[in-house]
Amino acid sequence: MKSFARLVLATTVATYFLIVLGGVVRATGSGLACPDWPLCDGRWIPQLAGPVLIEYSHRLVASVVGFLTLAVAVQTWRLWEARALRGLSTLALLLVGVQIILGGLTVQSELSQWVVVAHLGTAMAFFATLIVLATLAVVGAKSVPGRDVRFRRLAVFTAIATYMLVLLGGYVSASGAGLACPDWPLCTGELLPPLRGAVGVHVVHRFAAALVSVLIIATTFAAYRLWRRPLLQATSAIAVSLLILQVFIGALNIEYRLAPGVTTAHLANAAALFATLIVLAVLATRMTEPVAPLPKPLSPEGRGVARILDYVSLTKPRIVVLLLVTTGAAMLVAAPGVVSPWVMLSTLVGGALASGSAGAINQILERDIDALMARTRRRPIAAGRIDPPFAFAFAVVLGALAFAILASLVNLLSAVLAMLGLLFYVFIYTVWLKRATPQNIVIGGAAGAVPPLVGWAAATGRVEFPAVLLFLIVFLWTPPHFWALSLYRLEDYTRAHVPMLPVVAGEHETRRQIVIYSVLLVSTTMLLYPIGSMGWMYVSAAAALGSVFLWRAIHLRRAQTPQSARGLFSYSIVYLALLFAAMVMDRMLLT
Repeated sequence: MKSFARLVLATTVATYFLIVLGGVVRATGSGLACPDWPLCDGRWIPQLAGPVLIEYSHRLVASVVGFLTLAVAVQTWRLWEARALRGLSTLALLLVGVQIILGGLTVQSELSQWVVVAHLGTAMAFFATLIVLATLAVVGAKSVPGRDVRFRRLAVFTAIATYMLVLLGGYVSASGAGLACPDWPLCTGELLPPLRGAVGVHVVHRFAAALVSVLIIATTFAAYRLWRRPLLQATSAIAVSLLILQVFIGALNIEYRLAPGVTTAHLANAAALFATLIVLAVLATRMTEPVAPLPKPLSPEGRGVARILDYVSLTKPRIVVLLLVTTGAAMLVAAPGVVSPWVMLSTLVGGALASGSAGAINQILERDIDALMARTRRRPIAAGRIDPPFAFAFAVVLGALAFAILASLVNLLSAVLAMLGLLFYVFIYTVWLKRATPQNIVIGGAAGAVPPLVGWAAATGRVEFPAVLLFLIVFLWTPPHFWALSLYRLEDYTRAHVPMLPVVAGEHETRRQIVIYSVLLVSTTMLLYPIGSMGWMYVSAAAALGSVFLWRAIHLRRAQTPQSARGLFSYSIVYLALLFAAMVMDRMLLT
């Protein structure tokens, strides 16, 4: 049953990615890059470059989703007796067939408005079907009767209204009405301009969005007032957070004149909001009877300041501080004396929120591992002080605020980079690599190396080669830092069955790898002198700090004691902070 749930979830995630990729196709004007169908320029595999690559990637992912859906249908009929689940899987297959036909018609009709809208509508209906199937696979397929039918109807109606709003948004895009109102929240300086042509389409979309927003807020309020269920309440909170972010991205669409990144983010967030409301509607039919809002007894750890501190600890604040050091330093190195204090503050706040969101999701996904390790078993989720649904809602709120702050008060590039770092940390490192390979921390270290890129982009509006060197420094710093930790916490990782390098390859090989990466790290830091225009102050500091780092790494290989591993781990934190501080001092004093 767990394998079936994983298959459905994988298909759902792949479908979400397909929808977002479809948004990229639309935003970049790649819809007719392949003028024929199902071939592309008369070939099964065309020359993959530019718009052709985007459109062909979309078709390829669509094929993968089709095969996954077929596998889901086969598994449903084999493993489940519930008629509703069989019906859902059959409906999903039918919608795949319709979507294939509409995909061909989209090309043949040369992106006819109504065919494009139908294509989007079928995709969202297919996505909704998979969301329902996945939710039922996780929480159970049996409906629970309850007295408050009105709430359930409200949740379902809100999901349907959101679906219609997405279709209306698709028509706004397909008809070219996205900039019919060049300002926001007014339209040509008026609250209600004449509803003619493209302006009318655009204004109707805005008012429909306002009505759907009221419905979502009302549904959330009802969920909190009537139900004392963490999963339902947390899902409602996520919906409101995504709603606020959607309104904000809608405004950015006007500000950035329908930039491809913003319009794609608008569709991606709309799909995420729609999926959340579908989950809420399904949960509304699966929750037990609503209970009276009696106060729930709280443990001492759950009261007042301790409760707040539990949520703060979800963000892994010590890691956040170190990441902010690299972010702020990158800004000052990129544009010394030029960056506004307000831009710097906004960048640091947005970066802290993005990092905190990633840390909270990491603790949700690793709560079973955390409970087995002495170092982490007192974390709030592993210790049972915070329910995972509430933690997830908290993480979504932080992530949404991070994007909103960076995109509005800094620039879009910094916001996109921060979100990419968050997604990489969650999906590539936590979900995939952490439990799969001893190279987890090597590849996953890229997520922790993103903040310097964010800082550089925030200061300059672009990513230049020195910023890539800063990224590489943090990337190469990560393996010796975490492998030193895993050496003196070896029993913890062994008990939790996490394939860290010393668990899989042994302590001797780990110490050897630490020395190799330490040499690469220190060598890379010296490249900032000829390539990054650093001066003698930085070079002197980097040489001194690097010498100590190398000495500790070599000492660890020779001494082979937990104390030497702890010493390298502790020094590595100081090393990175002082190295970036030296960059700032060099740039500020010698420029």
